[in-house]
Amino acid sequence: MYMIKTRLPRVLDIKYSKGGNRIIQHCTNEAVLEDCVIENNTPFTIKSGEDVYVITTDRNFVSDEYSFVILSSRKPTKKDFETENLNLIEWLKHPAIVPSICEEVTASWSGNFFFIKEDIEKNIIGLRNPQLGAVHSILAHGYNQDDIGIIVMPTGTGKTETMISSMVATQVNKLLITVPSDSLRTQLFEKFLTYGLLKDFGVVGESAINPHVGILSSGIDTEKELEEFISKSNVVVTTMAIAANASPEQKALMSKMFSHFYVDEAHHSEADTWQEFISHFEKHKVYLFTATPYRNDGKRLKGKFIFTFSLRKAQEQEYYKEIQFLPIREYDRAKADQMIADKAVSILRADIKNGYPHIILARCMSKYRAEEVFQYYSLHTDLNPVVVYNNRPGLKNTLEAIKAKKHSIIICVDMLGEGFDLPELKIGAIHDERQSLPITLQFIGRFTRTSYKKLGKASFVTNMAYPPIKEELDQLYAKDADWNLLLPMLSEGAEQQQIDFKKFLDGFRHLEDSKIPFQNINPALSTVIYKNDGDSWYPNNWKEGIKNLNTYDHQYSDYNAEENTLVIILGKVTRVEWGGFDTVQDLSWDIIIVFWDRRPEVNRVFVNTSIKNFSSEKLLNVIFKGNQAKITGINVFRIFHEVHRLSLFNVGARKGVGQDITFQSFYGKGVQDGLQMLEQGTLIKNNIFGVGYKNGDKISLGCSVKGKIWSYLRGNIQQLTGWCRSVGDIVNDSSINPNTVLEHTLQVETIFSKPKVKAISVDWSPDMYKSSESRYEVYLNGIRSYLWELDIDVVEYDGDNLRFMISNDLNSVQFDLVLSNKKVNGELEPRFDILKINNTTATILIGTKTEQLVDYLKNVTPLFWFADGSQLMQNQYVKLRKQADHISLDQIIDQAWPGVNLSHESQGIDPYVQDSIQYKFIQQIRDEYEVIYDDDGSGEIADIIGINNGEDHIDVHLYHLKYARQGKIGNNIENFYQVCGQAQKSLNWKYRSGKEFEHMFKRKIKKIKGMNVRG
Repeated sequence: MYMIKTRLPRVLDIKYSKGGNRIIQHCTNEAVLEDCVIENNTPFTIKSGEDVYVITTDRNFVSDEYSFVILSSRKPTKKDFETENLNLIEWLKHPAIVPSICEEVTASWSGNFFFIKEDIEKNIIGLRNPQLGAVHSILAHGYNQDDIGIIVMPTGTGKTETMISSMVATQVNKLLITVPSDSLRTQLFEKFLTYGLLKDFGVVGESAINPHVGILSSGIDTEKELEEFISKSNVVVTTMAIAANASPEQKALMSKMFSHFYVDEAHHSEADTWQEFISHFEKHKVYLFTATPYRNDGKRLKGKFIFTFSLRKAQEQEYYKEIQFLPIREYDRAKADQMIADKAVSILRADIKNGYPHIILARCMSKYRAEEVFQYYSLHTDLNPVVVYNNRPGLKNTLEAIKAKKHSIIICVDMLGEGFDLPELKIGAIHDERQSLPITLQFIGRFTRTSYKKLGKASFVTNMAYPPIKEELDQLYAKDADWNLLLPMLSEGAEQQQIDFKKFLDGFRHLEDSKIPFQNINPALSTVIYKNDGDSWYPNNWKEGIKNLNTYDHQYSDYNAEENTLVIILGKVTRVEWGGFDTVQDLSWDIIIVFWDRRPEVNRVFVNTSIKNFSSEKLLNVIFKGNQAKITGINVFRIFHEVHRLSLFNVGARKGVGQDITFQSFYGKGVQDGLQMLEQGTLIKNNIFGVGYKNGDKISLGCSVKGKIWSYLRGNIQQLTGWCRSVGDIVNDSSINPNTVLEHTLQVETIFSKPKVKAISVDWSPDMYKSSESRYEVYLNGIRSYLWELDIDVVEYDGDNLRFMISNDLNSVQFDLVLSNKKVNGELEPRFDILKINNTTATILIGTKTEQLVDYLKNVTPLFWFADGSQLMQNQYVKLRKQADHISLDQIIDQAWPGVNLSHESQGIDPYVQDSIQYKFIQQIRDEYEVIYDDDGSGEIADIIGINNGEDHIDVHLYHLKYARQGKIGNNIENFYQVCGQAQKSLNWKYRSGKEFEHMFKRKIKKIKGMNVRG
């Protein structure tokens, strides 16, 4: 007779099971029977001590003789017993299964929650500071439930245990929890079954009955079934996708039966489907739990921030391990993947040697990239690398193996994120950049969590050559960046933006009475400005200052006393303009925002309104003491100060004729006529609107002599007040001459044929420079090139079209820009086309989208420059109003070139061509610069770049060199045009500060005839 061990499953009371939906109460944990023997074969029973256990495949087995009955997935045999492979799956009968109802569970929580604080030095395990703070805040919010409650806790600070604690501490009647993913649903379901770690901590008392936890894995067909399911549950966990797909009647039933509603990972909550479902619940029932209370789309979380624990605090209080940032820099993606993998594996092996069972998580952006990256890890067979992504064959078994820690290297695509709890994930290998700050912080935060297990520091390997595009992440990838400092700063900054806006809104006193949510108000950035000599205001007097106020059916106002901002919302029901109906009516809304800028030495009032021809004076007279004077006249045109390359779309002017005043507006083509008359002094500026560049950023601005200033931009109320401050400072700057507005304007005309002026250069569309150069991959005859490896040049052509060429060191493709027109309704309308004129295959990959290069260029058309400084974008021909000065002969320096072959421009690579122009010139300027960079080649910024490091800036000098045709000096203007075109094209780098160094690093390895060489 053999003495065998038998592993028993945990004891669960299954109260409901249908269609994948279950309600379960946890009774006891898994156990191992020692010294088991087979007692009987019919029924199959085993004995351990005095207890006898029936093992059956019959779910309906009933017997009063036995207290222990276990369901097996297959008929038990002696061989299975002896090999400890009985496949036991579920208890059918166990003394620990004691019937209970939901009300008994809730009643057992009374007096069974204890605020035990963790104290590592005293070896006390309990709730962490963020958990205690959140629970207290939730309890306090319960006594003042005026809005949705928002709880912000960084990843790894114990958000799930906080939910469980608040459920028990507040004795929640029925709780609904929604999550964004299946894995998170399963994780929360399992945690709630046993109160997580709270009973082990003593935070939840032993006499507290385990809750009846429901998990909805699919929809329920009828309201009756749903009502039964909820009535048998203390807490229900489901995904928002399932909840949002319920019928309107089922949603109404859920909002009625659940006393509390927790939304986990609530940064998703502004999605339309989430919002629609949440809206069915009364606000006081809803709590939003999130680690990242901000979104990329700019939408705000609706509710009240009742508790916020910053990532900085989490790290200061050592809830996060120290982060090791281990960057590489490599611009060849294949080499970069190899280097990232090698470094990550070397860290892993060192960690394992030091006793840390860490795991690598290598992140990729697509399935294709995951399989591509896998080859670099597959060599390390002892570490059992594996690839995981949705719909990959065998995914379920792979995930189980990962949880069982059978794989030390995991290559994933958008998986193992929210809800996947594996503390051993300590090495992050970021092969593809993540461009979302919330997702990046969440991804990074996973690896920094501390644990009661013995684990080491988190490590991150990434390629600094391909930093994410979002500006917030620039700091993270800066040279020698200390991630231990920058990671919390980034999260805190992003959270602070939300919290500052929320604080701004909280300064208003009666937001709950507004039919229009203030957080969604995005007025056009426009204002009139008043000088003010009073020192007090009375915003509640506003009604006396609105003409015909009684015509408005809805009247609402609120003001922020600390920020000196008054918001008035007015609504009225009117007849529609397109018919005389009483049954069809229009509800129109207007807004008035008054902002008082009361900084030291500043006393200005700004009025923004959607009401046409609104007179602000009466309103300001009743809410301000003292005198107000609107800023009007010529000084408002100061807003165009330092706005360069200004394209005007609308010009209004007036002309004095005796006692009469005539007014004339100029639009479109007529703008140029208006500008000419303004320059001649025959017209006086009245209003101007245009688009230009300020500090390298594109802006739109308009103003009129009556005092109104506007932009096409929109912003929230807080952003509007900041914009007003800035505009007010410019308009009141007496050092700015308002009459210089036209100096930087452009003449824009629509043309139908090639300009008569010589084209000297062509460049990529400015829209392409808004993204990282690595975003674009161009394939010429199947060979990939990035932008920094490509030239785009004008091709000499005497035909009617503008010809240009895109080339790398092996291939080139030529295109024609064709300008024409077509008569539409009797008027000529501009047309253009891009034609490919040679047989080179040319495609472009933008992100994950591939298209023919010729089709892409039709939408993102290159920009041509001409010898007189004019430029052409499609049919729009732009000329400088102020022509460039002639170059004085005194500024042209001639020199002798002894020993130089003037037909040799490039010095090549080591060994250098020493009789070349470049080699000679580099020797000439060698002592003038700390760094001299040879950038010659396809995609260059310039031929030679000289760099000096100043005290507070970096000097960058660009040099363009040109050989003499046939090595002979002459008066050929073509050479001059070409070098001038190169110089003009390189000017775009002035507005891409810092990007030139990234570009140069990418070009450190150059290609000559398809082979990589070092420059």
